[in-house]
Amino acid sequence: MILFFLLGFIMLFGGYSIAYFSDIKNNREWFGENIINNKSYLARITDAPSEKEHTWKVPVTIINSISDGHATTAKGKAFLYLYKDRFPVLLHKGDTIFVPGKWQPIKNPDNPFEFDYAGYCRRNNIYYQQFCSANDIRLYATNDPASTPFIDRAHEWCMAELDKYITDPKTKGLIRAMLLGDEVNLDPELLQSYSETGIIHIIAISGGNVAIFFFVISFLLWWLRHKRHLWIKYAVALPLVWFYVLMAGAPPSAVRAAIMFSLLAFAVMLQKNNNTLNQLLATAFLLLCAQPMWLFSAGFQLSFVAVLSIILFYGPVYNWLSPTNKIAKGLWSAVAASISAELLVAPLVIYYFHTFPLLFIVANVAAYLFMTVVLIMGMVIIVSSFFPVIAKFIGICTVWLVTWFDGIVTWLQSCNPVSFHFLMLTGVELILLYFIIAGFVLFLLKKQKPAIFAAAIASCILMFSFCKDKWKALHQQRFVIYNTGKANHIELVKGNYYTVLYTDTGSQKKTDYVVKPSHIGWRAWKQDSSGIQDIYEIGGKTVLILNRDIDSNTRFHADYLVVNYSGKIYSEELRKIFSPSLVIIGNNYNRRQQDGFTKEFEQAGVAIHCMDKDGAIVIQ
Repeated sequence: MILFFLLGFIMLFGGYSIAYFSDIKNNREWFGENIINNKSYLARITDAPSEKEHTWKVPVTIINSISDGHATTAKGKAFLYLYKDRFPVLLHKGDTIFVPGKWQPIKNPDNPFEFDYAGYCRRNNIYYQQFCSANDIRLYATNDPASTPFIDRAHEWCMAELDKYITDPKTKGLIRAMLLGDEVNLDPELLQSYSETGIIHIIAISGGNVAIFFFVISFLLWWLRHKRHLWIKYAVALPLVWFYVLMAGAPPSAVRAAIMFSLLAFAVMLQKNNNTLNQLLATAFLLLCAQPMWLFSAGFQLSFVAVLSIILFYGPVYNWLSPTNKIAKGLWSAVAASISAELLVAPLVIYYFHTFPLLFIVANVAAYLFMTVVLIMGMVIIVSSFFPVIAKFIGICTVWLVTWFDGIVTWLQSCNPVSFHFLMLTGVELILLYFIIAGFVLFLLKKQKPAIFAAAIASCILMFSFCKDKWKALHQQRFVIYNTGKANHIELVKGNYYTVLYTDTGSQKKTDYVVKPSHIGWRAWKQDSSGIQDIYEIGGKTVLILNRDIDSNTRFHADYLVVNYSGKIYSEELRKIFSPSLVIIGNNYNRRQQDGFTKEFEQAGVAIHCMDKDGAIVIQ
């Protein structure tokens, strides 16, 4: 018992120490400890600039901080956002640049139920960003191709060959992501389609890629047929697999697959028994020792849960049928793998992505076949690039195949009910759902009667939670002003419906990105366009939307006054006419104007909320 507690303490202390030292904030040389505007910083660009709507996003790592002509060693990662102008961005990965010290903490717009982007950045040791023009940047040194690591050069060469022989942008972006892990140019609509049909996993480099890669190597070593020579295939494949994973950027799912393959390869080479579950747990342990924050990554969780689900349930599911035909066996094997993976993955997908693909079996079988063929075609294009005629022909075939499969995915996407795109699970409900699955599985496989009773109790609790959520949704009334950048979007949420009261956002996609999480979280995804007005009573408080300047001596009390026009604001006049408890300034005004209004209203004794700096607001 003492040995057990001692081992537990060592593991706990070791885990805490690894997490502590992996956090850049605990590094004395972290540049975020002492940020001063008059400083400048020497930084190296760590990835190619990616294009946004109004800016170019440039990831950098800090090398030195410079003040009064003295350079001090500094460390840390950050984002630069360069405003677009009429000149293209001429910066490249590996370039070293001087940047000003206008760093700002990465913050969320505080829209309800939004993705915690700031938290995501913190888990990747990125705390600061800055917006500046290209004129504020000074190039110190360009990237020297000779000093570029061989792995990076191989990656760039493969990217260039794919660019040369695949002309369709959508196909090119997909092949780059699936084969080389480069998702910068991945088509957003295609990404959404794959996500809603439950096949988004084929884009990420994972165990499927490693399996196909090993299949290709085994095919090339076909002449080693005897089982005694199997270890040679693994010995040849092992360094090649790791080279491929590192060349693709070493994402968590790929590293997980590479470690599991390594453990399998060593077991085969040493002629030891293979325990897949132990390999999976050992892989998780090693990965979390290297990157503790991967534990909170949705991709890491989905990857491991999918493999765990297949390990636990593939055998029992496959035994449901006993096909004799080889083709039927292969298809049933793919179907069984899809069903077994979905058992534990589906709750997590609903929790994170609020969707469930109804035809996931059809989609996953088709996607697995598609992924196998496309990845092999991509490899053939790269290998046969020395024979342009062959590479070009394979590129044309690849474009045709991706276009054809895209049509299938679109059809599968249309088969899903609209309500299946707005599913919601809380953290407690997710745990209850896993408890139910565990109970039913233990009863079916192990015939344990207490497990079925526990699952039934958990099911009752889950149904009660769903009923409580529905009751809250039916009785809710919320007035919401979203923080959508430089535009305004105002909604009234009542019951299971939402009404758009005002919007001036130009991009519907941008609006949906901001408001859809709220519609899902509040279970109000149906739109109602009736009863639009300027005055509302929410929870006994009056809310007035002021769409124009007012010139009146009439007194009208408004608890919440929303200034929704771009003209001059007279704080004293608004205070006398409306006597508001809170004035809300929309994004019709820039940050400097909002700062000026804040001073005016605070001097007048009126509370003020500015959307740009204070975030979204919900009145309920």
